[in-house]
Amino acid sequence: MKKILFLLVILSFEGLYAQHLGIGIKGFLQNDQSKLSDNFAQRYSFREIEGTSYLVTIAKLSDDFNVKDLEYLNCKIVSKIGNIITLYIPTCRVREVIALEGIIEIDISRKINGAELDRATNDVSSDLVWQGFELPGGYSGKDVIIGVTDWGFDYTHPMFYDTSMTNYRIIGAWDQYRMQGPSPNNFPYGTVFYTQQELLAAQSDTLNIYNIGTHGTHVSGIAAGAGASTPYRGVAFDSELLMATFLIDEAAVLDAYSWMRDVAKQKNKRLVINGSWGLYHFGMMDGTSLLDQAVKLMSDTDSVVFVTSGGNNGDNNFHVKKVFTNNDTISTGITFDFQYPRPNYWGQTITMTGDSTDSFSSRIEFYNNLQELIYATPWVNTASNDIINDTCIVIDGDSLIYRANSLASSLASHRPLADWEIRLSNYQAGKYFVVLSTKASSGIVHAWNVACLNTGVGNWGLNFARFQGNHISGDNLYGVGEPAVGDGMISVAAYTAKPRESYSGGQRAGFSSIGPRIDGALKPEIAAPGVNVKSSISSFATETNTSVQDIYFNDRAYSFASFSGTSMSSPMVAGIVALMLEANPNLTPSQVKTILFQTARQDNYTTSTLPNDKWGWGKVSALDAVKKAVQLIGLTEIENDNSVVLYPNPAIDILNIKTNHKIKSVIISDLLGRNQIISQKNSNEIDISTLNKGVYVVSIGLENKVLRYKLVKN
Repeated sequence: MKKILFLLVILSFEGLYAQHLGIGIKGFLQNDQSKLSDNFAQRYSFREIEGTSYLVTIAKLSDDFNVKDLEYLNCKIVSKIGNIITLYIPTCRVREVIALEGIIEIDISRKINGAELDRATNDVSSDLVWQGFELPGGYSGKDVIIGVTDWGFDYTHPMFYDTSMTNYRIIGAWDQYRMQGPSPNNFPYGTVFYTQQELLAAQSDTLNIYNIGTHGTHVSGIAAGAGASTPYRGVAFDSELLMATFLIDEAAVLDAYSWMRDVAKQKNKRLVINGSWGLYHFGMMDGTSLLDQAVKLMSDTDSVVFVTSGGNNGDNNFHVKKVFTNNDTISTGITFDFQYPRPNYWGQTITMTGDSTDSFSSRIEFYNNLQELIYATPWVNTASNDIINDTCIVIDGDSLIYRANSLASSLASHRPLADWEIRLSNYQAGKYFVVLSTKASSGIVHAWNVACLNTGVGNWGLNFARFQGNHISGDNLYGVGEPAVGDGMISVAAYTAKPRESYSGGQRAGFSSIGPRIDGALKPEIAAPGVNVKSSISSFATETNTSVQDIYFNDRAYSFASFSGTSMSSPMVAGIVALMLEANPNLTPSQVKTILFQTARQDNYTTSTLPNDKWGWGKVSALDAVKKAVQLIGLTEIENDNSVVLYPNPAIDILNIKTNHKIKSVIISDLLGRNQIISQKNSNEIDISTLNKGVYVVSIGLENKVLRYKLVKN
């Protein structure tokens, strides 16, 4: 057989820089700069701003780092989350930047390649929360902001008005694809809309890699849709909405998070961010990537609650794991999505990571239908940071195209990494077989087989198969991807809704991804309805969806349709978090997580052995979670402000308030949040003789804040 080999380049990193460099930066340094648009831009992110090409990176800086050094090199710091930044570096300045002292970690932003609603809200009991069942009052997400990072938003949909379809609830939308401007403050790209007039004039987000889609409209409707006179009311239907249509890279995601945080701070409201998307080819799959670190930092320091879908690969055997001893070699077949390819399908991405610091090697082998080895790539070794640029092998008119990267030590977790991108052209079923072989002297190696699109996205798994007797087969474990694996995220599994009056439903969705995380941490963490969830559809979508109901509003038709996925279960939980934050705005993200887990339900489907890698802590319960949120009011001192002193405490008849501030209001409530005494005047003495003995919360409204204290009445 005739074989032609071209464009094969194997390079080794020579250790010229410190080990703070990620696999993307190392690949950039070793690429021919003149060919970056061909070899590199498909995988990593660049921005063209005012005629200058910037490499988009995420960096972690030391406390004493001098940012003026970056400004001197004409870099742009876009988002700042603690000591983690999204950093735009002129492509001609990359070597100078990475040589600066004080950069702890840096890598290029990887491209993100990437039940009926009334039944569902009944299943999780959010309808009882709206009614105020066994609560101080009803909660519907009022004064809480839900941010949705997605694609396919219809800003005009009546779901995003209030229940009377008169008051508009979208308070901002940032379309990072739309370049007409203006962009948000401090962000040099995209277009932002803040007013109802601007949003309705824009109508929808821009045509992008998904054309004009509808996913974001459907997800937003589940979390916060007001129903538009249909049964399909979302969970937190009185909340306000922020929408971000983000470019397909990690830095753009962090920028969207930062923008939402800034808007929420400006409005002094709590924020929960939903992300109904996930990937497998960036990060370390152990929660230590710079994106994961930034999310955790924003959660801890800015009190932003993050909720994300756990993934839809529960029925795909797309993962293999091997414990290596004595220089073992394993092989497994790579399946492709050629039979029913989705739009823009290119090939497969094989993502590999070690579960220790031990190095490993891998290669791709090409067999004919007689199981004869036709061609094998060179071995790619993590210890030597091997890189193979675009390579094409032509055999009798058929071609195998591949590229590879490896890294000896990932930045935060020190795990070795490798990834392959592989394509077969002129494919004929059964004619050729592609095999991944891996060898190591010791340690554990994981690998995932995921679709790769020419748009840079793709997140569905394809099986690892046993083509020969000595091959190992794949499994469906370790299936939760980025960013759901992060410690700052609440990761959500999916099941079929089972309303209280129903005898059917309740089973886990077969597609719902199964954990754990590769370090053994529990993922997913909670489950919510995500099968056949009916919600809003964008009226501008270029895709076709089967409508279950149409309504007319402002002389335009709007539809509702059923979707399934953890994309649907995630906004259910995000909406429940908004209910909790309305009931108790002082909950920390950590408390929110704890409450969700403590109040999760178990049944015959979840089994009693919770938590587990399929259900997390169990099925989410909105009513029990909100009850618990209310009960926590005042159990810890929310503000420790010495400018206000309550005395005596415990008190009997009179409570004195000592402060130099002007008091605007004093509200005394019980531990269920029910107001007992309300004073709207500037008074330093409150009569509490009518209160029964017990523990109460005193909320003191000052000019620019509210302080809360615990009071004991004797």
